[in-house]
Amino acid sequence: MRERIMISACMMLLMAGTAYAADEEQACVNELAKTETLVDQRVEAKAFSEGEVEEVNLLLDEADALCTEGNYKKARETLATVGKMVAPAAPAQ
Repeated sequence: MRERIMISACMMLLMAGTAYAADEEQACVNELAKTETLVDQRVEAKAFSEGEVEEVNLLLDEADALCTEGNYKKARETLATVGKMVAPAAPAQ
Protein backbone atom coordinates (compact mmCIF):
# COMPACT_ATOMS: atom_id res chain seq x y z
CA MET A 1 0.00 0.00 0.00
CA ARG A 2 2.78 2.44 0.91
CA GLU A 3 4.47 1.66 -2.36
CA ARG A 4 1.37 2.67 -4.34
CA ILE A 5 1.06 5.90 -2.37
CA MET A 6 4.71 6.75 -3.05
CA ILE A 7 4.38 5.97 -6.74
CA SER A 8 1.23 8.09 -6.97
CA ALA A 9 2.91 10.97 -5.15
CA CYS A 10 5.93 10.82 -7.46
CA MET A 11 3.71 10.78 -10.54
CA MET A 12 1.82 13.82 -9.28
CA LEU A 13 5.08 15.70 -8.73
CA LEU A 14 6.31 14.83 -12.20
CA MET A 15 3.06 16.01 -13.77
CA ALA A 16 3.12 19.23 -11.77
CA GLY A 17 6.62 19.99 -13.08
CA THR A 18 5.43 19.54 -16.65
CA ALA A 19 2.46 21.83 -16.04
CA TYR A 20 4.77 24.49 -14.57
CA ALA A 21 7.02 24.32 -17.66
CA ALA A 22 3.99 24.74 -19.92
CA ASP A 23 2.91 27.79 -17.90
CA GLU A 24 6.39 29.30 -18.20
CA GLU A 25 6.37 28.72 -21.94
CA GLN A 26 2.94 30.29 -22.34
CA ALA A 27 4.00 33.32 -20.28
CA CYS A 28 7.07 33.72 -22.48
CA VAL A 29 5.00 33.50 -25.66
CA ASN A 30 2.49 36.01 -24.30
CA GLU A 31 5.22 38.47 -23.36
CA LEU A 32 6.81 38.02 -26.79
CA ALA A 33 3.48 38.74 -28.53
CA LYS A 34 2.90 41.83 -26.39
CA THR A 35 6.37 43.17 -27.17
CA GLU A 36 5.95 42.46 -30.89
CA THR A 37 2.71 44.46 -30.85
CA LEU A 38 4.50 47.42 -29.25
CA VAL A 39 7.28 47.20 -31.82
CA ASP A 40 4.76 47.10 -34.67
CA GLN A 41 3.05 50.22 -33.32
CA ARG A 42 6.35 52.10 -33.10
CA VAL A 43 7.39 50.98 -36.59
CA GLU A 44 4.05 52.09 -38.03
CA ALA A 45 4.52 55.45 -36.30
CA LYS A 46 7.92 55.64 -38.02
CA ALA A 47 9.62 56.10 -34.65
CA PHE A 48 12.64 53.98 -35.65
CA SER A 49 15.36 54.27 -38.24
CA GLU A 50 15.96 51.29 -40.55
CA GLY A 51 18.94 50.22 -38.45
CA GLU A 52 16.90 50.33 -35.26
CA VAL A 53 14.11 48.29 -36.85
CA GLU A 54 16.64 45.67 -37.92
CA GLU A 55 18.22 45.56 -34.44
CA VAL A 56 14.85 45.24 -32.72
CA ASN A 57 13.74 42.50 -35.10
CA LEU A 58 16.95 40.54 -34.47
CA LEU A 59 16.35 40.79 -30.72
CA LEU A 60 12.74 39.62 -31.16
CA ASP A 61 13.95 36.65 -33.21
CA GLU A 62 16.48 35.84 -30.47
CA ALA A 63 13.79 36.06 -27.77
CA ASP A 64 11.52 33.80 -29.82
CA ALA A 65 14.28 31.22 -30.17
CA LEU A 66 15.04 31.41 -26.44
CA CYS A 67 11.35 30.85 -25.59
CA THR A 68 11.29 27.86 -27.91
CA GLU A 69 14.46 26.44 -26.32
CA GLY A 70 13.02 26.88 -22.84
CA ASN A 71 15.53 29.54 -21.75
CA TYR A 72 12.81 31.77 -20.29
CA LYS A 73 15.06 33.91 -18.09
CA LYS A 74 17.27 34.95 -21.00
CA ALA A 75 14.20 35.47 -23.20
CA ARG A 76 12.69 37.84 -20.60
CA GLU A 77 15.99 39.75 -20.42
CA THR A 78 16.04 40.12 -24.20
CA LEU A 79 12.41 41.27 -24.24
CA ALA A 80 13.21 43.79 -21.50
CA THR A 81 15.98 45.19 -23.71
CA VAL A 82 13.53 45.51 -26.59
CA GLY A 83 11.02 47.15 -24.24
CA LYS A 84 13.57 49.81 -23.31
CA MET A 85 14.26 50.46 -26.98
CA VAL A 86 10.55 50.72 -27.77
CA ALA A 87 9.51 52.84 -24.80
CA PRO A 88 8.70 56.37 -25.89
CA ALA A 89 11.08 59.04 -24.69
CA ALA A 90 9.94 60.85 -21.59
CA PRO A 91 8.78 64.41 -22.34
CA ALA A 92 11.24 67.17 -21.41
CA GLN A 93 10.31 69.11 -18.31
